[in-house]
Amino acid sequence: MSGLIRQFDHSDPGDETLRNFRYQFGYGAILLLAALRSEKDYVSMWCEHFEDMVCERVDGLFDCYQIKTSTPENGHLRLTTDSVRKSIKRFVALQSRFGDDIATMFIVSNTEFLDTEQADKITACPGRLLGAIRAAAKVDGIDTVFMQAFNALKNYCECDADSLFTTLKKVDLCVGPSRQSFETDIAHTHVPRVKGCENCTPNTLSAIVDDLVGKVFRASSLKIGDPDVHLHTYFSRTEIDPRLLGKRIFIEEADSIIKKHTASHFRYVQGSGSLVVADGNRDLTKLAKKLSKGGLDDYIATMQRKALATEKRLLEAPPEKLSDLIDQLESVVQGECDEAHLEAKYDDRPTGEIMLRTVHKRLRTIAEQRPADVFGEPYDTLVGFAGLLTSDCKVWWSEKFDINL
Repeated sequence: MSGLIRQFDHSDPGDETLRNFRYQFGYGAILLLAALRSEKDYVSMWCEHFEDMVCERVDGLFDCYQIKTSTPENGHLRLTTDSVRKSIKRFVALQSRFGDDIATMFIVSNTEFLDTEQADKITACPGRLLGAIRAAAKVDGIDTVFMQAFNALKNYCECDADSLFTTLKKVDLCVGPSRQSFETDIAHTHVPRVKGCENCTPNTLSAIVDDLVGKVFRASSLKIGDPDVHLHTYFSRTEIDPRLLGKRIFIEEADSIIKKHTASHFRYVQGSGSLVVADGNRDLTKLAKKLSKGGLDDYIATMQRKALATEKRLLEAPPEKLSDLIDQLESVVQGECDEAHLEAKYDDRPTGEIMLRTVHKRLRTIAEQRPADVFGEPYDTLVGFAGLLTSDCKVWWSEKFDINL
């Protein structure tokens, strides 16, 4: 195999740049989920509008977010770290223009901020300076220990002391998820705490995250789907430009994404399934006999492999969810196989062949168009389950016969 596709191109940071942007969009998804859980009192979020994220609160004020990614190996973020200083400088400008509308300004990073009480390092701690600012009523009340750091930051931001003081009063710090696993963290830590997502399968959780991140990405770009953009005239400039409205995500839109993946679906009653999964000891002799009787000798090996793989997949499911999973899969697959068998009985062609084609078509449709009906399990799992039911003599590919002969 060529080395061209076996080695990373460390001279091209394009993939890392895209990952950093996706991290930003992912944090936008975290904010939307927090609003859905009522942990943030947001009604909407504006993406890439003055700041990375600007969240509109119920009280009419705004929270602004700067999302920064860093390589943890470089150590904790300090007050002198470029990304920290640049964020504060941007916040000073934002406060100067829109200060009365802003409640809080957050610096979010995947890397921890330096925090220590060591005398020789305390002035480099962003949080310690912010604490000193909050404890002071005005500039001359700042703890003298932090005045040198405050003045150095004032010079960097090219502003007066009062402007920096007023800005820092509103600044807060937040450590986001790891840059390496943020999508997994969002899917398995944040999403399940939203009402209706408590029992979602891993596939559904991942799909929700993909849709939310995609929503934030589109709002962060200049992609405009509103036809009014071509009707916005020179003399209508007092109205909000449709290009700006395209950057806004209402919390209800995030809720709609959740509901799309968690809407009520047909569920069979608990205890309706009777299949017992075995740990690699399943005898597939009956499956082979029944497929052979149905004229499906060429398909025996494939069905056996899928049946064993499905059983292994079931055994890997969380124990508390296994019973519900078997109940639903068994009832769905059994129902489709029974209907396919009934249709095949009235066809002149071999029952097994017609039935198999129908079963495949039906199960693929369910996997692709109604995934929630089978807890997001893929097509191959459903086919493998049909094999398990065949092995348990619940599905027949021909007229029934004495399986022991």
